[in-house]
Amino acid sequence: MWRQVELTIIQGRSLIRPSGSVANGDPTTESDNADLGVFCEIHLNDILCGSTTVKKAMGFPDWHESFSFSDLPPFQTLELQLCREKKLLKPTTLGSARISLGNFRRGEIVEGWFPVLQDGLADTSIQVGEVRLKIRVDESVFPTCNDVFTHHDLKRDHTSIFSLLGTVEG
Repeated sequence: MWRQVELTIIQGRSLIRPSGSVANGDPTTESDNADLGVFCEIHLNDILCGSTTVKKAMGFPDWHESFSFSDLPPFQTLELQLCREKKLLKPTTLGSARISLGNFRRGEIVEGWFPVLQDGLADTSIQVGEVRLKIRVDESVFPTCNDVFTHHDLKRDHTSIFSLLGTVEG
């Protein structure tokens, strides 16, 4: 089985960490939210597969970056972790957008805004912005030669394979 995900991270909007929140010991103030350096980490089935460049855009970054992931294991989830970068400190997670790839119709492009959620106390989440994505999920089954022969009953008539494959002109 061949599987592929094509992803374009277009832009974010209203990306803030709620005022007064603390992540990794780094309290946030309103002035910090005005000058965010933001990037996305792309995780497929909980495996880090890529990241965008850092954009400074006052909570409204434009990335327009495309990624293609192929030869994948069975689809489960696509997670974008949006991270804030600040000089001299480790990047901190603003929130994440989790998307179940099993729900996508194969071969169709889906474009839209997806909520960016920050985990809160007692299994609650707070929306801290949105990210606009374009996603295409493909999945195909490639038959083996044995499957083709069995399916077309060509084991007995080898000349039929040329009618199946077409003629080659020299």
